[in-house]
Amino acid sequence: MAEVMRGVHVVPPIAGISIVHEADEGIDFLDPMTIGASPADVPDGSIWLRHRVAASDLERLRPTVRVNERVTYFDGGAAGPVVRMEGIDPAAPLVVLRTERPGYEYAVEYARIPLGPVLHRGAEMSAYALALAARERGLLAHGCGFVLPSGRAALCLGISGAGKSTLARMMTTAASCCVLNDDRLVLTRESTGLRMWSTPWPGNAGIARDGDAPLGVIALIGRGSSFSVRPLTQREALQRLLKTLLVPLWDMAHAGAGLGLVDDIIGSVPIVELAYPLTPESPDLIVNALTEVVR
Repeated sequence: MAEVMRGVHVVPPIAGISIVHEADEGIDFLDPMTIGASPADVPDGSIWLRHRVAASDLERLRPTVRVNERVTYFDGGAAGPVVRMEGIDPAAPLVVLRTERPGYEYAVEYARIPLGPVLHRGAEMSAYALALAARERGLLAHGCGFVLPSGRAALCLGISGAGKSTLARMMTTAASCCVLNDDRLVLTRESTGLRMWSTPWPGNAGIARDGDAPLGVIALIGRGSSFSVRPLTQREALQRLLKTLLVPLWDMAHAGAGLGLVDDIIGSVPIVELAYPLTPESPDLIVNALTEVVR
């Protein structure tokens, strides 16, 4: 059973940005991916999430993006975006994330004291996405990512049910590559070019290794009866990327920077459609094919 943690907890840096959780009395965390710390030890530039009990009235706010039946973004006006999360954690059926200082400080509000220790992953991912947008630092990607033998990163994107976790498990059998994450990754623009970073948020395969690498290729994945790789046109790539990269359409002040990063990706990274059967030979075929595409 995971350890119950109290006080201030720091998530190791994601693309160079740490996340700090601080909770009011009566709110405990049930999540193994944090370490205890004192406020004085928190890295500069961290994202702060302060968990508290507070009444959250969203009736006057305008919904901007409905991610799914559980997560909705609202326009919080000058204060910044607000996110409502329902039914994600049995201990806290309704959680509201409010922006206090865009890019740096957020409040995680519970309508009442949670029934038990809470999983902070949902609020953590949402706050990180808001902060990336506000800082114009990068984008979250919904995919499986691994590092090819050349040291370049391959990002395999797909909507829910496309088989990202299955692909990640399969790719762990290929000794020539290192799988970093089976569900959530970060894309940034650095002085040296585009880069892919792992996160502490795995999918069904449970793979979330620390690591990063220059972005070499993006593959839109799907299973097939035979192996195939097809380059995508820029129009096709744009349509597919907008379904799998978390572009901040909830925040029009910063959406342009996110769309600009998508444009950079399309203009500088090969993007292919990848189909493969679930056979023992597929991992090596995928590594060889994507390595050739990068060249």
